[in-house]
Amino acid sequence: MDEIAPEQPGPDAQGPDDTGLADDAGVADRRRGRTWLGGAGTVVLVGLAVTGVQLWANLSYDDAEAAFQRSRAASAPATTTLIATMDDADEATDAAKAVDGVTAPELLSAEDRAALAAAADGLAQERADAGRIGLDPPSGPGEKPLMPWELFLRASDLRDRTTALDDRTAAQSSAARSLSGTISEVDDLGRDILQTARTAVPAIEKSTVDARCAPIVTLRKAAEDLKHAASSFDEGASDSLLELDEAVAAVRASAKSELAAKAGPLYDARRKAEAYARSISGGVLLEFVWTDRLLGQGAGQSGAGTATWDGNDGGTSHITLTNSIARYWPAEWTRALVTHEVGHSISAKCYEKFDWEDQDANEQWATAWAMSWGFSAYDSGANIYGTPSKALQNTAKTCR
Repeated sequence: MDEIAPEQPGPDAQGPDDTGLADDAGVADRRRGRTWLGGAGTVVLVGLAVTGVQLWANLSYDDAEAAFQRSRAASAPATTTLIATMDDADEATDAAKAVDGVTAPELLSAEDRAALAAAADGLAQERADAGRIGLDPPSGPGEKPLMPWELFLRASDLRDRTTALDDRTAAQSSAARSLSGTISEVDDLGRDILQTARTAVPAIEKSTVDARCAPIVTLRKAAEDLKHAASSFDEGASDSLLELDEAVAAVRASAKSELAAKAGPLYDARRKAEAYARSISGGVLLEFVWTDRLLGQGAGQSGAGTATWDGNDGGTSHITLTNSIARYWPAEWTRALVTHEVGHSISAKCYEKFDWEDQDANEQWATAWAMSWGFSAYDSGANIYGTPSKALQNTAKTCR
């Protein structure tokens, strides 16, 4: 009987255990591969996110810093302008307050004084308000941080600083414009006062003709200085106005003193003789001294006079006359004698018309000048100095 041998598995056959083990191992390998790939993707995404945040933080900071630097640059000229305008305001205020020291009402009326004082007070207050805006230069943005959260915080801070700085710059510009306008108002008031003061000088001089030459010359120079200063109102202009005020006081004091010296019974006659002399002096300043005796003359109907002159400052002259001339004024001989002395005085402006360095030539000139006004040769001085030539008489007519 034949035996049947059990069927042997072929080379491709797999047992149930082997097949199960093989299948489990394959699945496990595939799962491990998927897990590794998923972890790598997460790392990449996180890295990209971190890089994006860093870039965003840097860009945010850079934009904020650039805006701040622009505002910082724009703030510098605004601050400089305001500082300069505040300095101008200080000078205008000081000039206005100094003018309050003027005493002559012709130079500064009560109305102008009050208006200028009020304007100066207003300017000082506005200048003080402008100074409270802040003038210190803004500090820089500082060193740029590295960490993103620091960059965001600093960017926010810079934006706040930029807004505050822009507001300050706008306030400075506005304050400078307003302050400039107020300064102009004070300047206009000041210039008007300077102009009024300068135009008042001729009337003041006319009312003080009895003053001596020196204070009148000082008055004229002070008026000329004020004329140059009248184009602007500053401390120099106010100083010029105060100097003019002092000159007015000095010339008035001199006139008062001279009038007091002429007091007495001959006061009116002296004043009339002096007024006549000034009327023909051609603008040469004259001052007078009266005396009882001069050159041995002065008694009875005798009289005498002397004159010295100076060609500087438009011409000045000092004339001395005997009281007898006042006693007999306006007799022909008294007027001729005074005219002769004024002939010497007017040499201050006509000395080139004769040999002024020769004494005899000076007397011939004065005699010719008196004769050119129609006085006789005798009364004009020819009886003492001789009759001048017709040529000199004609030349003398050209000096007025």
